[in-house]
Amino acid sequence: MSIWPKDTVRSIAESCGITNPKDDYCTALAHDVDYRLQEIIQEATKFMRHSKRSRLTVDDINAALRVRNVEPLYGFTSGNPLRFKKTTANMNDIYYVGDEEVDFDTILNKPLPRVPLDVTFTAHWLAIEGVQPAIPQNPTPSDAKSDLLSKRSKANGTNAAGNEQIDVKPLVKHVLSKELQLYYERITEAVVSEEERLRFQAYESLRSDPGLHQLLPYFVQFIVEKVKQNLRNLTVCESMLCMIQALLSSPHLFVDPYLNQLMPAIISCMVGKRICENPKDDHWSVRDFAARLMALVCQRYGKSYHTMQPRITKTLLHAFLDVKKPITTHYGAIVGLNQLGREVIRTVILPNTKAYADNILREPLQADGTIRQLEASKCRDALTDSLLILIEEDKQAQIDSGEEQAMEDLDDVDEATKASVKDTIGDIIGEQLLLKCKQKSSLTPILEAQV
Repeated sequence: MSIWPKDTVRSIAESCGITNPKDDYCTALAHDVDYRLQEIIQEATKFMRHSKRSRLTVDDINAALRVRNVEPLYGFTSGNPLRFKKTTANMNDIYYVGDEEVDFDTILNKPLPRVPLDVTFTAHWLAIEGVQPAIPQNPTPSDAKSDLLSKRSKANGTNAAGNEQIDVKPLVKHVLSKELQLYYERITEAVVSEEERLRFQAYESLRSDPGLHQLLPYFVQFIVEKVKQNLRNLTVCESMLCMIQALLSSPHLFVDPYLNQLMPAIISCMVGKRICENPKDDHWSVRDFAARLMALVCQRYGKSYHTMQPRITKTLLHAFLDVKKPITTHYGAIVGLNQLGREVIRTVILPNTKAYADNILREPLQADGTIRQLEASKCRDALTDSLLILIEEDKQAQIDSGEEQAMEDLDDVDEATKASVKDTIGDIIGEQLLLKCKQKSSLTPILEAQV
């Protein structure tokens, strides 16, 4: 017996204008309708199972109809459940979907909707090397956290209601292969080992290996944590700087998104109050190395990030002029400013040389045999080197432009010039500079300085 009653077939036939259809015809049509419905439901069930769902939807029925080359039913796709109404016709119950009555006067008197905007397209980065840039088009970390918490609360509610265990997965999962994990462990152990051979091999591997882009954020995090935890361990600080240099030298790595994490580590090694346990250790070379590394970053990425070098210059200038900072910090700031070029020396170091030497260096330089005298002499030499850099670069600029004066080697410095130099940059730095610079014409950038 068919599940589709023949009375329904007779009612549909009469609504189409066919009067008094025979019972045999109605029964045959009912069986055929029953067969067709089973086919459609079976096909729709396949779509439901392939979609990993347990509830049949209108979309599954439409997909089954398309497979059977039947035009889908329009107007039934809705997110809300359909509400059927019951009526009686010819002593039979009929269910139908009720249509809401609409008043034309109400529609005509409604204000017109706003004109929709034109369709536009914009491009932005979802992620760069696994890191999501902080732009308005991307969700913020707080939004992602709130979304994750809401999912967890819904999952807990479902567990309480249905006693089902649901695991909420994180939004992004970074999976590393076992080979990369083993490589990371070996490299991090090698760079902090006491064997110089292992350290150099690790740096060379970081510099030349082409398959390390997935490990780059982990290496950056390792460097930052090691610098924070071992700021007084000179060997570890030097190893981390060498590791940064190796990463920057690699042509296979895109380091741009991680500069904001690497620069604080470099500057900390450069202007840190104490980066070694014994003040007599050679921490000066590590500060010089950090300054060269900072200048390399500014030179390579300064055009892409035009605010980076001005911000670094401002930070180093503050460390240089702060009288509460130790002399070791002043030394790191001076060598860092030296590496930023001639204009920084001319506009930042030269105008402040005399006041710095008279107020900060004079007293420690007179304390013979002390650590403070050593530190003050290092700062004095760094300031002298910065002025020599300014002189040499100005001389090279004159040679390049063809304005070099003839017989420059015969142009000796007279007493008036010496007095003018000492008056401009102070006697402490002036005496050191005059011992290394014997030509009056070379002192032009010093004499022309507006103090």
